[in-house]
Amino acid sequence: MLKPHDMSSVIIAGSQKVQEAVVKELHQMKILHIIEHSKSDIADIGKPFDSAAKLSENLVKIRSIIAALNVQKNESTYSIKKSSEIESTTAKISKELSEIQEELRTTEEAIAKNSNVLQEISQLEGINIPLEALTTYKSLAYFAGFINQKKNPKSLKHEISKISQKFMLFSSNSSKKEFILLFIDIKSKEKAAEILQRLGFSQANIANLQGMKGTPTSNIKRINDENSRLQAMKGSTSKKLDSLRLQYEVFLLAAEGFLSEQLEKAEAPLKFASTQSSFLIRGWVPTQELESMKSRVSKASKNKISIHSESAKKHDKVPVKMKNLKIAKPFEFFIDLYSIPSYREIDPTFFIFLTFPIFFGLMLGDVGYGVITLLLFLFLKKKMPKAGSFFNIFILSSFVTILFGFFFGEAFGYEFLHPVISREHEMFKLMYLSIGIGIVHANLGLVLGFINVYRDHGLKMAFYEKGSWILLQAGIALIVLEYLKIISIHPLVGISFLAVSIIMLYKGEGIKGIIELPSIFTNILSYSRLMAIGLSSVTLAVITNDMSKEFFHKGGFFILAGVLILVIGHAINILLGIIGGFLHSLRLHYVEFFSKFFHGGAKRYQPFGSKD
Repeated sequence: MLKPHDMSSVIIAGSQKVQEAVVKELHQMKILHIIEHSKSDIADIGKPFDSAAKLSENLVKIRSIIAALNVQKNESTYSIKKSSEIESTTAKISKELSEIQEELRTTEEAIAKNSNVLQEISQLEGINIPLEALTTYKSLAYFAGFINQKKNPKSLKHEISKISQKFMLFSSNSSKKEFILLFIDIKSKEKAAEILQRLGFSQANIANLQGMKGTPTSNIKRINDENSRLQAMKGSTSKKLDSLRLQYEVFLLAAEGFLSEQLEKAEAPLKFASTQSSFLIRGWVPTQELESMKSRVSKASKNKISIHSESAKKHDKVPVKMKNLKIAKPFEFFIDLYSIPSYREIDPTFFIFLTFPIFFGLMLGDVGYGVITLLLFLFLKKKMPKAGSFFNIFILSSFVTILFGFFFGEAFGYEFLHPVISREHEMFKLMYLSIGIGIVHANLGLVLGFINVYRDHGLKMAFYEKGSWILLQAGIALIVLEYLKIISIHPLVGISFLAVSIIMLYKGEGIKGIIELPSIFTNILSYSRLMAIGLSSVTLAVITNDMSKEFFHKGGFFILAGVLILVIGHAINILLGIIGGFLHSLRLHYVEFFSKFFHGGAKRYQPFGSKD
């Protein structure tokens, strides 16, 4: 529970002829954590099996189809035995998918083109001249675009009439600008362009209208009708995609899983040491599985391999397979978030299981809030089963919140029971409780640190590095208690404890330990946040209740306003309580607790063939 599974290092060596059989058996057993070999003068890395290239190609095809059909990842009960089954079915799906995608692409391109035409033609709707007029002339030029409304068409007409009498001007309102269409004799084109430039003319894009016939209004109706037909076609084609997905999604997920497994086996030799005639695998196996692994692998290779094993040595970098009670296992989430404990140090998961819900419950500490959060996290666990383990943390924390709610006698900020400690009226008692928890929690960390140092460096260094901090606190406590006349001892007793602890600390941690002397007290004082967050929570609850009371007393419509204040106020307070309780509880473990004993830095045990 406080230590991981025992691990043994394993070296498997054998002929290339039996390599594939060994890989297949190891993949099926899912117990060997492989250590990747680095190329050296003695041995190169191995080559993947011949099937790897084809498997990789098929896997890429399957994954591209899954992406194209938007297949969601789910557990598949479909069973695939051979790669040939995948190839034939994949070819069939690819052909159908390509036809549907081409049909969809063509339809979408037609819709996009019509949208561009509609955008251009709508500019001419107010003018409504035949589109055949927008062609190339030998004796005429035309301009289509926008001018500012302040520079209205009358001004433009007056200016144009000065340079030529051979012109036609059409205009229509378009938001803040005026759309104009000017036809003018070709000889006056350049002068007309200069006038338009002075009037802030910006040319409109009507390239898609070339060669069209009929009025803008009739074409707009025709294009809208065509777009409706194209949209219907697009919907029909999308349904074909949905139908294709529903027909083959189970197969595709099963095929991806099968190919991924086969490819993992085919590429496994890339992690091995290899020569022309032999291979060598290094890894770690849980000690309790060692004999079973030896027996099965030897049998698979027909006893043509050599297996050497030994227990983990002191300085080995051992992958860690954590071992915790089922009820504490969800709290491994916090360890994954921080760092995996090294093989020889104490796994703090069980202690987080004990203390995290207590800290969370102490800060939220309300029967009503605890019931709401309990129901909320039970609902979320049902809706998101994959995150069920994470929500179990908050479900347990909600139970503890309810217990502390009875301890404080609170429900939604009201004291409905005679409390053991009233958070609203006995702040100092709550602070003493928080500091007391801090002293216990911090010293628990020091005790665990003592055990870790004892395992690695012996009893003497354990006393110097960790025992010194406990002795330091004892010295300070004796001095304070004697000063307050709570106990009657000579002042030198406490001073002696203090002096000895400082000397021990210097021997254990050097000048770094002396510099960090105040840290033990700041760490313990940091637990006062348990009081502060809880106090802020109950204060906000009381304020919400008092505000709503004022509205209830006024009666009528104000009762509804009072109910809204209650619901919104307590909802916000619960949300803040969940966030604050989670983050501050986490901080007390990561900073104040872990700093006393925990280093981490190990790799998690990842057996070959396991999907986890």
